[in-house]
Amino acid sequence: MRKVSKKWLIGGAILAILLFAIFQAGKTEGSNKIKTIKIVALGDSLTYGVGDPSKTGYIGVVRQNIQKQTGRNVIVNNFGISGQRSDQLLRQLDNGVVIKALKQAEYVFVFIGTNDFRHAAGWNFRQLPEQPLLLGKEKLQNNLSKTLSVIRDNNSFAQVYVLGLYNPYFGEEYDKKAPESIRSWNEAIIEASKESTLTKYISTYELYENIDKEMYFADSLHPNRRGYYKMGNWVYNQWKP
Repeated sequence: MRKVSKKWLIGGAILAILLFAIFQAGKTEGSNKIKTIKIVALGDSLTYGVGDPSKTGYIGVVRQNIQKQTGRNVIVNNFGISGQRSDQLLRQLDNGVVIKALKQAEYVFVFIGTNDFRHAAGWNFRQLPEQPLLLGKEKLQNNLSKTLSVIRDNNSFAQVYVLGLYNPYFGEEYDKKAPESIRSWNEAIIEASKESTLTKYISTYELYENIDKEMYFADSLHPNRRGYYKMGNWVYNQWKP
């Protein structure tokens, strides 16, 4: 039998070690990709985080909680725009940057309708106009249905969460019909959500009922840091698998 030289043995061992190292590097690179969770947040100033000095908002609290629970890196693409209505959100989905982020997202959060309500009310919250609010609600439902269709057309696997509206219009200076009106708008949001697969409605109505507004709000509409922390934990608990 022919003797195998020492050089060949050493060379073979080195080659085996190199191949093993390459294999392990590939595994590590793959696991790093798996570890990253990508989230897209769509909406208005409540998504952007107005009222929170750090602009973390509710979605930042959700991100922190998911990252802590899963041990995975979480990236949030926050496309919230102050003052945005549902028709403007729908147009925002023509943006290539937003669509690219949607295609890669594992979770999508949509929080829209507050500015639709305020616009339909004509910013008159002392005496809410019935007919304009009815028409505004129908427009919101229609725009939200289209928005969810665009999201699903570009991403068939992401879990989508649609947040309902809360009622900031409480106190003597506001119309007593405000709670009933907000609940009616939330019914429209629920109906739009039902039309889309892998989509869950998250109610926020209960969050600020019977609270000290000064403790949780930065102004008459936007939560402060404490208010967003409350909202973010609430939404996270609805997200939690």
